[in-house]
Amino acid sequence: MIRESLREAAARIRDTPVLWATGLYLAALFALDILLEASGNTVVGAHVGFFGLCGIPFFAGGSYGAIRAAGAGEKAGLRRFAADGVRYFFRILLPGAVVVSAALVTGFLVMVPVSLILGPAAATPLSLVWVGIPFAFFTFFFDTAAVFEDRKVFDSIRRSVEFVTGRPGRVVLFYLASLAIGFLIFLAGAGLWSFAVAEKLQPLADADPSLYLNMTPAQVVSLIGVNGLWAGVGIGFVAVAIGGTLLAAFKACFFRRAAAGAAAPAPQGEFDEKGRWYRY
Repeated sequence: MIRESLREAAARIRDTPVLWATGLYLAALFALDILLEASGNTVVGAHVGFFGLCGIPFFAGGSYGAIRAAGAGEKAGLRRFAADGVRYFFRILLPGAVVVSAALVTGFLVMVPVSLILGPAAATPLSLVWVGIPFAFFTFFFDTAAVFEDRKVFDSIRRSVEFVTGRPGRVVLFYLASLAIGFLIFLAGAGLWSFAVAEKLQPLADADPSLYLNMTPAQVVSLIGVNGLWAGVGIGFVAVAIGGTLLAAFKACFFRRAAAGAAAPAPQGEFDEKGRWYRY
């Protein structure tokens, strides 16, 4: 199913150009954040990043709606994309906010005993790992459930948990495949950028690793130069656009296939004394 979903995702982004809007939006956020960080506007970059994340539900709803329409043999253009993005905006935003809030509260509750045992320095990263990974693992498909199955806020979260626990093996393979795709795209982009600024980075080849690990964005820009910065922004833009578009389509196609392939639950009810069926 992983291979078929990936093939379908590649076919969808080839035949439905509007799906690239999601990847281009994520790429624009990435490029803008890098430029703001490099110029020293970290506060502005944080605000732009926050409000940019709030726009993701619109593009997710539009992409999933376009894939659903394409799967049904309908045309999915820009107008359909925008309509689905508006329709499912709050159905994706609100459960996402609920999940993040619940994860933060749980992380804080875990952080208190961890800080008493291991110290405050280890409390934050360990709490984020222990809490963030399980929450992400079980609630990752709430947005696809909201679009493909027209679920409400809390019902979409419940459906995601049900979807994951009902087929844990396939979901783990999906996660591994997604991580592999993301890593390969990152590796290709990092390799191209390293080749473009190889001469600038040559002095760091024999330097102490702590030297470049602790460099500020301004120091990095002074080292690689303006051309190196723009090369990184351009290569990163392309990599994020490809990765974001492909992974969003892959997620939607996988959920649609896996949910459709599940056996329908047996109806619950009983017969009365006259043989009439009453469903619970």
